[in-house]
Amino acid sequence: MKTPNNSYWQSLLVNWRALGRNGLTVPYIVGGQKYLPPTHKHQSIEALLIDISNNNDYAVYITYCTDINEIILGLRYSSKLKIAGRFPPIDGKDQTKLFLTSVVDNLGEDVISIAHSLGDRFQHYIDKGAFSKWADDWADYSESEKQFIRDCFQS
Repeated sequence: MKTPNNSYWQSLLVNWRALGRNGLTVPYIVGGQKYLPPTHKHQSIEALLIDISNNNDYAVYITYCTDINEIILGLRYSSKLKIAGRFPPIDGKDQTKLFLTSVVDNLGEDVISIAHSLGDRFQHYIDKGAFSKWADDWADYSESEKQFIRDCFQS
């Protein structure tokens, strides 16, 4: 499922979108790194958002998913281009890869402050191994989610 040039988060989002789904939570994406080889340098939430902001392949949006009542990250494909929001700056410079929808505009003014807000909201779930949210409960991945992640990371 993974293409050679994709990072772990790109593989997860691209393959999730291929299933017709909109996005994944931050803990789901960050936690997925535990299925990568030990040589992979683990990314924090802040490093993830910086990586997304600096990538050359995909635009990603941050929004609120009413299905799971949580903030998600998803690929900003053609049908999502009319959603109101903005590209927050990073280090005082414009960027066009990480889009913040107006629904979650209160997360911060720039990429780093957004990362801190998301860290405040999600880091404790990540720390306790609760990466997936179903019916308002956070838990470890289901067996089918684990298989999905492993499939995404196969080269």
